[in-house]
Amino acid sequence: MPDLPAWRGLVLFDIDGTLLRAGDRDHQAAFVAAMQQVYGVPATLDGVPLAGMLDSQIARLALARHGLTAEAIAARLPAMMALMGERYAAAVARGSRRDHVLPGVRRLAARLRAEGFALGVLTGNAEAVARAKLAAAGLADLFPVGAYGDAAWERGHLVAAAQAAAREHYGADVDGARPILVGDTPHDIAAARVAGARVLAVATGRYGVDELAAHGPDAVLPDLGDVAAALDALRAMAGPARYDRERVTPAACRRVLDLGETDR
Repeated sequence: MPDLPAWRGLVLFDIDGTLLRAGDRDHQAAFVAAMQQVYGVPATLDGVPLAGMLDSQIARLALARHGLTAEAIAARLPAMMALMGERYAAAVARGSRRDHVLPGVRRLAARLRAEGFALGVLTGNAEAVARAKLAAAGLADLFPVGAYGDAAWERGHLVAAAQAAAREHYGADVDGARPILVGDTPHDIAAARVAGARVLAVATGRYGVDELAAHGPDAVLPDLGDVAAALDALRAMAGPARYDRERVTPAACRRVLDLGETDR
């Protein structure tokens, strides 16, 4: 196989609390309805920790309270995740959640793409839910690949899956540099450490700057609204540019920047 052209690096963003406002009631409603229909128990998400968790982990915690064994939960989990995705997609329309995008996200993503970074998501959301959220927020074109919370038992396991998806989609070498995660919870930081990745923590979810800093991220910011500060942090983690600059033409840069010309 011939060598593939190299990009500057791979940056993987969490969705809830990082790209979009946390607390999606439609996701929670679809989650509960799917659990109850597939497993036949009155499961809810009351008291179940959600921030930074994979949908597969949340389901296991919620269903175990009703006496289901790990084997019984695993046997029907794919069906439950699929039904949740269908219900969620039916509840949101493409482009209907553009106002849920957090400040700086579009401009930062566009600048990263223009500088030769490959972008994707690494999220606890099931794939169908994640894709519907990105489409509803108008972000699907900026984050075309990812790894999802119905494909693993632990968040750290998703990094390798995201790298493989990015390599296939971009047709380029994204393995030469350590990937960079961007997330809003200690779980994102822990996942990066398990996978040997770097991590930028942002206090746009349920955790403050000091709380996140205590877990040792490579950098922490209050939000992504200061695009220059976020770019500086990510460039420092990625190291010197190593991609073929001729691949990123002025016309390509303009097309990418058009996608992110507005913040929200």
